[in-house]
Amino acid sequence: MRWQVSVFLLFCVGAGVVSGILWAVFAFRPGYELTDDLEASMGERGLAEIFAADAFFSLLLAAVGLVIGVACWILFQRNGWWVCALAVLGAGIAGLLAWQVGLLVTPNDFEERLAMAVGGDVVPVDLQLRATAALLVAPFAAITPVMLLAAFAPEPREPVPAADSDAQSGTNT
Repeated sequence: MRWQVSVFLLFCVGAGVVSGILWAVFAFRPGYELTDDLEASMGERGLAEIFAADAFFSLLLAAVGLVIGVACWILFQRNGWWVCALAVLGAGIAGLLAWQVGLLVTPNDFEERLAMAVGGDVVPVDLQLRATAALLVAPFAAITPVMLLAAFAPEPREPVPAADSDAQSGTNT
C-alpha cells in the first residue's frame, strides 16, 4: 500500500501543477485602459470580470477533485477510512499547488507595466485568487465520488475458499 500512496500523491502533485499552468494560461484577466492624459480606468464589466479568474479556478479544481476522488476510490477502496483521508489530502495538495504554480508562471508586475504604458494601451491585471474559499472546491469535489461510491457501489466479492470434499458430500469421518 505504501507505494500506492506515493504514486497517488505524486499524481495529485502533477494534477496540481498542470492545473496551475492551465489556470495561468486560460484565465481571463481584464485590463485598465489608459487615456491620452494617462488616467487608468476600468468599466463596470471589467470590474465584474476580475472574478472570472476565480470562477475558472473553481471549475478547474472541481474537475481535478472529481478525478482525484475516483482515482483514490479505485486504488484504496478496501482500506477503510483511509480512502476519505487520502482523497481530501490529495485534492488539497493539488489545489494549493495549482494556486501557487499559477501565480509563479504569470507576471506579477502590474505597477511596472502600468508605469510603462502609453495612452490607449490596455494593461491587464495580475492573476490573483481573490476568493480563497475556492481552494476548498477540490477537496469537496474529491470526497463526493468517494462517498457516493461507498454508499451505492456494490461491495467487492471476497473469494470463497474451496470447500472440503467431505463437507460437500455430507459424510463425517
